[in-house]
Amino acid sequence: MKTIQAILFDMDGTLVDSERVGQKAWAATADEMGIEIPDDLVRAFIGRPSQSCRAMLAEYLGGDADLANRVFDLHIELFLKFVETDLELKPGAIEVLEALKAAGFPLAIATSTARVRALPRLERFDMLKYFDSITCGDEIANGKPAPDIFVESARRLGCDPALCAVIEDSHNGVRSGHASGARVFMIPDIVAPTPEIEEMCTAVLPTLHELPAAIAAVNDSPAPRRA
Repeated sequence: MKTIQAILFDMDGTLVDSERVGQKAWAATADEMGIEIPDDLVRAFIGRPSQSCRAMLAEYLGGDADLANRVFDLHIELFLKFVETDLELKPGAIEVLEALKAAGFPLAIATSTARVRALPRLERFDMLKYFDSITCGDEIANGKPAPDIFVESARRLGCDPALCAVIEDSHNGVRSGHASGARVFMIPDIVAPTPEIEEMCTAVLPTLHELPAAIAAVNDSPAPRRA
């Protein structure tokens, strides 16, 4: 069994509790625009890059790309407004990053969020210092569930994806990590795993707090092995 030598974290919904802020922004957007945006559609956006979400929204709106872009742009405006007051870290985020960094693991962010929005989110919680690499959704050709972002994230660390752990909260993120060849640890946020998604995971954990022990178990060591 290959050991885990590096760890690739999704950001939204995994380290930062932004998905609930996003849901609040979608609800406010629907109210302001006077349209219905189903919860199922909003959940389907989770883990996808913005261009994919815009296309899905346009399809739902009968192919009206102009309306979809206006709706999506309003959502972004409201989301950024709510972020200023509502955004919090996921429980255990800082403690887990400190523990894994102290154990010698290279850590990376692999997020569908564009860099211009991802970096302020990480800076807000003083998390940039923990990461050796940051790969964003506007820097790769194909977004999640394609494997590109985790393949590129591993490359930037100089590590084979098969020697990486991917930490995700979404179905699309799990699919992406699994397709890259990495071991996937899912910590569900808004959407629970299906049997199909569970099959792709090395472990499904209730919170971030359980992650160091789960990685240590894969590496067959009482503590996370140094890279």
